[in-house]
Amino acid sequence: MRVVKVLASVVFSIIIIIAIVGYFAVRNFDLNQYKAYAADIVEKQIGRKLVINGDASLGISLVPTIIINDVELSNPEWAVNPQMVELSQIEVKFAILPLFKKQVVIDKIALIGPKVYLEKNANGDASWEFKTALVSPTMAQKASTKSVAEANPAAVLLAGFVAKNVSIENGLVEYYDAKTDKKTSANINSFSMQIPSLDDKINLSFDVNVNGQAVKGEANVGSINSFLQGKEPYPFVLTAEALGIDLEANGSVADVMTSPSYAAAINLYNPAGNMNAPETTLKTRIDGDINELTAHIETLNIVNNVITGSAKINWSGKLPDIVADLQSAKINLLNFSQNSNFAFVLPTIISEAQAIEAVPDEKIPFEALEYVNADAKVRIGQLIIADGMQADNVSMAAVLNNGVLNVSKLDFDFGGGSINTTLSANAKTQNVALTAVSKNMLLQNIHKEFQISGNNDFGVISGGKLDLDVNVSGKGATWRQLVQNMKGTTIAIVDKSVLQTGSLRFLTGNFVTQLLSTLNIDTKKSRELDLTCAVVRADISGGKAVFPNGIAISSKQLTLVSDGNVNLINEGIDFTIQPAMNKLADANITQALASFIKIVGTINDPKIRIDDKEAIKTLIGVAATGGATYIGSQMLLDGDGSPCYTALQGTSYASRFPKPTGVKATTQEVYKDTTKRINNDLTDLKNAAQGFLRALKNSK
Repeated sequence: MRVVKVLASVVFSIIIIIAIVGYFAVRNFDLNQYKAYAADIVEKQIGRKLVINGDASLGISLVPTIIINDVELSNPEWAVNPQMVELSQIEVKFAILPLFKKQVVIDKIALIGPKVYLEKNANGDASWEFKTALVSPTMAQKASTKSVAEANPAAVLLAGFVAKNVSIENGLVEYYDAKTDKKTSANINSFSMQIPSLDDKINLSFDVNVNGQAVKGEANVGSINSFLQGKEPYPFVLTAEALGIDLEANGSVADVMTSPSYAAAINLYNPAGNMNAPETTLKTRIDGDINELTAHIETLNIVNNVITGSAKINWSGKLPDIVADLQSAKINLLNFSQNSNFAFVLPTIISEAQAIEAVPDEKIPFEALEYVNADAKVRIGQLIIADGMQADNVSMAAVLNNGVLNVSKLDFDFGGGSINTTLSANAKTQNVALTAVSKNMLLQNIHKEFQISGNNDFGVISGGKLDLDVNVSGKGATWRQLVQNMKGTTIAIVDKSVLQTGSLRFLTGNFVTQLLSTLNIDTKKSRELDLTCAVVRADISGGKAVFPNGIAISSKQLTLVSDGNVNLINEGIDFTIQPAMNKLADANITQALASFIKIVGTINDPKIRIDDKEAIKTLIGVAATGGATYIGSQMLLDGDGSPCYTALQGTSYASRFPKPTGVKATTQEVYKDTTKRINNDLTDLKNAAQGFLRALKNSK
């Protein structure tokens, strides 16, 4: 027993001595003496310079570890950045058991602060292509075929030293294409990769910022051997979150090391409110290569608005080039405001007669037109604009080229007819132009409120033909500048029609109700309005919409002429309304004076007043044409016997309605002359009017 104890003690002592000797041998082993040797091997193998500026050391622990600091690998001479790889520190851990079998198995590689600069020159040469090819047979055995080794020896080299675990912290990858002068960068917060073996699939997780945008996710890709063999498309499954958008992709990449191409099924989900956009779901199939991507859109669902079609994106040029062909059976714009957090509000002027906001002095995002070139075609079967209002068979063709947008065609059926629209915008000159012309529209088909559903409803009994013509253009860096510099004309014309008077529900509760009350219009006296014509004509210039006698209604029961303007910047309004009541009100001097209405204030807060100037002017006109016989119902009818004709003078519709004739024409000239005189010498005419009124009073 004593012998055994002594022997054990000796063996144990020998082990301790060997361990101590080994410790000091390893500790004193200087890897730095091999830096030049390693650099020489790399340059011979791949033709690039490897420089190790920092120390190289062998870590002492249960797991053998090599730590190398400050490493650089050069780019080709033609590259903008002299280095392809800059590495603050690399830590390599080896598996212990294989070392006893004289096998080198890397258990983990940790890269700290790596910077990778990838470039392509104008000729298409890539900095990551290594032209020198010397790979030892022992390394090549890891590849399945000789052709792979010959085609890409760097990949075979990777297979010989593949690590089971790879991690990256605080990294940077930049890609620069000299042909397009475009740079893409990705900051790597963290990255990890697990490779159980050369034949097992690889698991990845990442947290990066691509061009300043956060991207996080996980991926599962094919094995190292399948990648190196390159016989079959290399599979991948990806789940990620970028810009608040959830993404799932299941596909494959072919010819990875030569001419990569890919195909995948993509599912994308954007929650409501993210990026100030509505809830969106996209299901699509994509295929393409490093220069081009084609998306076959199976379903693009934007708050229950379903779109299908295709889109192709080519980024080989200086700007991405998009070609899209999209269609939808139905788009309901009401869904955007009712069923999502999307900050999108439809214009409410028509539907609710509410005020618009003042034009903001905010920059127009013209620069967005310079991000891409595009050629898009869109078709929509039914477009719901508002409750009771829709457009059908919407068709659009638009081209965006070098910051110039031309919508050469935006046609749709509306109100039983059609509207043809064009639009252009130039990012460089900051010009915008819009034209829109309608054909064969009917009022009763535009909005359900113009259709009669009861005895007390306002609506169209017959006729109702409506023509629209819009031609405006402007220039400005901000929305306010654009409106201030806008010029053009908008015209709406209603031909002979019969209307049922009554309640127009979507115009209740605002100044229109006040106006009807002030005019003493009693719709009970006439249930029908026999309309000869109606015109709204606005000349836009200097930030104002001016109506030069541009609002006119001519009928058997009511004639109305309005002259004024709307300040498009601050919403200020200034209108004079000159009505003749005919069968809808009593005819007397009091009614005549009360019927001259002036509307001032703002669109949001209009004020109704009696226009003394117009009242005096009319009384002078009455005196000039023979006295009291023209007071009341015939006064303004004779003042402008053809108000629709007057409203359209100076436009391409000047001959749409006949000139006034006979007594009405003569009286109209007197009225116009009176208008000129009243504007030149209001004081004298006021005195004359007061004397005329006193004479009328004394004669009773």
